[in-house]
Amino acid sequence: MTDVQQPVLRVKKRLPSGRAVLGGLLVSLAVVSILIASRIGEDATFQSVVVARQELAPGTVIEPQHVEQVRMRLADDANFVVANSESIIGSVVLGPVGQNEFLQVANIAVSGPDTLPSGLAEVSIEIEPSRAPARIASGELVSLLATYEDNNGSRTTLIADRVVVLSYDNGAGDDFSGSDTVLRLGVSNGDVASAIVTAAITGDVSVVGVTGANDVTIPQEVIG
Repeated sequence: MTDVQQPVLRVKKRLPSGRAVLGGLLVSLAVVSILIASRIGEDATFQSVVVARQELAPGTVIEPQHVEQVRMRLADDANFVVANSESIIGSVVLGPVGQNEFLQVANIAVSGPDTLPSGLAEVSIEIEPSRAPARIASGELVSLLATYEDNNGSRTTLIADRVVVLSYDNGAGDDFSGSDTVLRLGVSNGDVASAIVTAAITGDVSVVGVTGANDVTIPQEVIG
């Protein structure tokens, strides 16, 4: 009598079909949507908002490649975000913005191509090229120091810290290489604006480029 060979049962582990994967993904997205909707509330609607494509430093002049307009479900009273990307092209970023972060109305100095960003006073002064960085573009941040000479030596004072450059003109392009260098600044404080003008008349003004140098602290005064 021979032994009867018993069949061996094997479980076949197959990958789920594309339809099954898609179905699972749709279910997951539906669950996430329900959770988001329940947290936002019934007053939420889809609306256009502007987000940053990349990190934007303070003083950045916004160009089309910096931002994109997307639709998101937000509460109806979320009026602190920028809704139209075209409306802020050429404007200045006042504070740091992270990648994919909302652009907020309060953090943008809105301006047209021929206008001054709102909320900023315009100050124009002449600078000796040797007392400024070799190149500074509109929208960057600078700090201004004034040096005064008297019988006791020299004294250098910080006049304005991290103000926005609106334009620079020496008749030869955006660099500090010629004579009669005119630096045009946007200043939000009237006392600082007056101090800049006074320093340009009574002292020697030097320009320090500080765009992206958030950790650099400039002393208020240095006695030489």
